[in-house]
Amino acid sequence: MTRILSALVGTLWLLAFLRIVLPLPDGFRISAVMAGLVVAFFVLGLPRLARHTQILCAILIAVAMALAGIHDKWAAVPDGIVKAAIFPAFLSTIVLLRAAADQRPEIANARALFSALPANERDSGIVIGTHLIGAILQVGVFAILAPILGKDAATDERRQVFTTAIRGMATVPFWSPFIVGMAVASQYLPMVPLWQIMVLGLAMTVVGTAISIVGFDRNPGMGRLFRSLASLAPVALPVFVAALIVVGTTAATELSTLQALILALPLPCLLAIASVPAGSVRQALGQTITGIGRIGPETSILVCATMLGAVFEAALPDSGLLDWLQSLNLPAWAVIFLVIMIMNIAGLFGVHAIVTGTFLLVVFTSVPTPVSDLVLMQALLVGWGLCSGISIGSLSVATGAAMFGVPPTDLITRANIAYVFLTSAVVGALLWGLNGIL
Repeated sequence: MTRILSALVGTLWLLAFLRIVLPLPDGFRISAVMAGLVVAFFVLGLPRLARHTQILCAILIAVAMALAGIHDKWAAVPDGIVKAAIFPAFLSTIVLLRAAADQRPEIANARALFSALPANERDSGIVIGTHLIGAILQVGVFAILAPILGKDAATDERRQVFTTAIRGMATVPFWSPFIVGMAVASQYLPMVPLWQIMVLGLAMTVVGTAISIVGFDRNPGMGRLFRSLASLAPVALPVFVAALIVVGTTAATELSTLQALILALPLPCLLAIASVPAGSVRQALGQTITGIGRIGPETSILVCATMLGAVFEAALPDSGLLDWLQSLNLPAWAVIFLVIMIMNIAGLFGVHAIVTGTFLLVVFTSVPTPVSDLVLMQALLVGWGLCSGISIGSLSVATGAAMFGVPPTDLITRANIAYVFLTSAVVGALLWGLNGIL
C-alpha cells in the first residue's frame, strides 16, 4: 500500500510541476485529475491513519457536508479539494529536503554540537539549535536531540530537555517557508511577499527566543547565548541557503510561495547531496519515495480542513456571521490578539492548528479589518507556532513523547504555557504597533 500511496503523491507532484511550468487551458482538466488523485490518496490511506486523525477527518467532513447541505453550497466541496491538491506536492518536496539534509555534514555534525554544549549552558543552545535544525527537519530534529541524553537519563532530565527544545521549535513557523502553516496562510493571503513575512517573522523569532532565554532558561545569560550561537553557527548556513532559494524564486517570478518551493527546491537538494563525497542521490530518492507514502496524516487533515474552509467561505454570506463581525467594528489590536489567542487556546484544548488556522483565515480574509495582510499573516503564524508547544494534538509533542520516552501529557508544562502567552502578548503588541505604521 505504501508504494501505491507513494505513486499517487509522485503523480500529484509531477502534475503540480507541469501545471506551474506549462500552464494549460482548463480543457485539459489537470485540476480535476489532481483532485481525483487526492481523493484516492485520502480513501486508500484512511485505514492507516491513527484513530484520532480518523475521528478529526470524519468531524471535518461531517461539518462540511452539513454546511453545504444547509446553505446549498455543494459546488464548494470540489473547489476545496482542488485548492488542496497542491499540498501533497508541497509535502513531498519537504520530504526530499529532509532526505537531503540527512546527508549533509552540517546536519550530521549537529549532534556533536549539541553534545559539546556545557550542561550549564545547554538550555540556550538547545533552543537555538532546535530552531535552526527544525526549520529544515521540523520534528526530525528530536531524533538528533534525544540521543545526547543517553539511555540512562532520568525522566525529569528528558522532560526538561524536550520542554526547552519545544520553545525553539515553536518559533520556526514564524518565518520558515517549509512549514505547513506558511503553506496554508499563503493560500489565503497570496499578495503578501514571502521576503516580507520572512523578515518580519525572523524579527519576531528574535523576540521569542530572547523571552525564552532571559525568562525561562535555568541559567540565563547573554554570554551563554553568544557562545551557543557561535557553536551552532555552521548549522545555520544550509537553512538560510534553502530559504533564500525559495525567496529568490518568488521575487524573480510571479510564482506563489508553494509553487516556488515545489519548482525551485528539488534540483538544489540533489546538488547538495551530490556535492558530499559520501552522498547518495539514489539513497535520498529512495528515502523520499518511502517518505511520501507516509504523509497521510498531514495530507488528510489539510484536504479535509481546506474543503471545510471552502464550504465555510461560500456559506459565510448567508450565515449572518460576516454581518455580525462587521457590526462589531473590531479595532486592529482586537483582531491581532484574537487570532493569536484563539490559536493558543484551541491548541491547549488539543485542536489541530490546521483546523483553527484555516477557520481564522477564512473569517478574517472575508471581512474588512484595519489589519494589513502582512500583520494578519504574521499573527496567524505566531499563533500557529506557539500553540504547537502546548498542544497535545501537535505533531511536535507527539514526536517528542515518542523520542524522549515521556507521556505527552507530561510535556505540557506550566512554564511553557506561561512562555506561550507571555510571548503572544509581547509579539501581539509589537504587531499592533507595526500595523499602525503600515
